[in-house]
Amino acid sequence: MNLQRLSIHQTYGQIGIQTNNASAEIESPQGDLKIEQHPAEMNFHSEPGKLEIDSSAAWAALGKGGHMAWMNSIYSQLPGVFRQALAKIAEDGNRAAQITNKSNAFAEIAKGEAFSTSGIQYVGPAGLNNVKIHYEPQQIETNIEPVKPTIQYTPVKPQVTFVPGSVDIYMKQMNSIDIQVSSYDWYK
Repeated sequence: MNLQRLSIHQTYGQIGIQTNNASAEIESPQGDLKIEQHPAEMNFHSEPGKLEIDSSAAWAALGKGGHMAWMNSIYSQLPGVFRQALAKIAEDGNRAAQITNKSNAFAEIAKGEAFSTSGIQYVGPAGLNNVKIHYEPQQIETNIEPVKPTIQYTPVKPQVTFVPGSVDIYMKQMNSIDIQVSSYDWYK
């Protein structure tokens, strides 16, 4: 028995895509920068400080002070020296009045008078703080006027080179349908 046979063959289509990437080059040269800075205006004014030195106590301790100060120092000591001299005279009189004492009171009194001092201090006391120093600083007047800097900048445009990318789409394989009718023998 002879029959007809139908054959269908299909081929799928294929799409091809090829891409080229875009590229960009950017070159940016430096701009021109100029900065000028003038010095600030500065004015300073100050009065000299006051220095006071009192060395009168040091000179008095050396016996080289002023005449009036030296005389006042001696004068202020006289009442005490007078009292001491009066007490010594009374004591010497009491020693001389002791007749029963075997020692020679007059010789001892004379010996004591030969090596005695008057008791008056002709110089002042020595010390570390005899020179007094006092310093009074004065204020400083400061006037500063700032000056702004001068800044000039000239920019330079960047250089840009751009190559665009591309996409190429094409048919790599066309689609097709193949239909065929052939004879077919069932018994063969």
